[in-house]
Amino acid sequence: MAVTYHEAKTMVKSADEAGRKLGIAYYRRKYPKVERARLLIEGGVIGRPLIAEATAHDWFNPLETSRPWLADPAQAGHGPLRDIASHRIDLMNYLFGKPVLVRGLLSTLVQPIEVEDNATLMVGYQSGVRGVIDVRWNSHIARDEFRVRGTDGEIDLSPLNGPDLVYPGGAESVPAPKNLHYPCVEDFVTAVLRGLEPVSSGASALLAEWVMDEAAATSRSSDEEGSTIARRS
Repeated sequence: MAVTYHEAKTMVKSADEAGRKLGIAYYRRKYPKVERARLLIEGGVIGRPLIAEATAHDWFNPLETSRPWLADPAQAGHGPLRDIASHRIDLMNYLFGKPVLVRGLLSTLVQPIEVEDNATLMVGYQSGVRGVIDVRWNSHIARDEFRVRGTDGEIDLSPLNGPDLVYPGGAESVPAPKNLHYPCVEDFVTAVLRGLEPVSSGASALLAEWVMDEAAATSRSSDEEGSTIARRS
């Protein structure tokens, strides 16, 4: 949505003051598979949801692509935290509600870039659900996993961008539309024409911005604490 939580808040404030709709392209909210999973979870197919896990791993150096700006902290803010984790964070917010606690660890281990090449987050939700998200640009093994575990089983959307949906007592194939962005765009246009809130609005996306800022801040605090301990030793 923006480079920082503060910038994102300014966007929401400006839209409200101007009386305009603000939509953010977190298009996976409109995946038919995600909507089906949401209804299954609400219907109790896995009992009470307890923990959600998402991993998105690949080998990626933005400097070797047509999008080198992704490795520029001034333009991108962060690496895979904002490029990849943002979408998984938003999905967890969509499924589980308000995030209230975040811990993050970011580092650059392999890729010769200024932003992090991996990020791991734990998010605590007001509902009691915990989310764990791990995103990487430093893995030669590609992964795209998304699972929700509850008291009575798990629902598996892996790969998140594929059609498979597996849950206790069933398995379905629910493919995404050929144009991945179309349902999100259609929803936004409908919201404007009918005076509704988009499924992915500035207000809902603001929660993902808060999570990312908290993840980066807690990671910096951990780094500083570790440096202090090392100096004392």
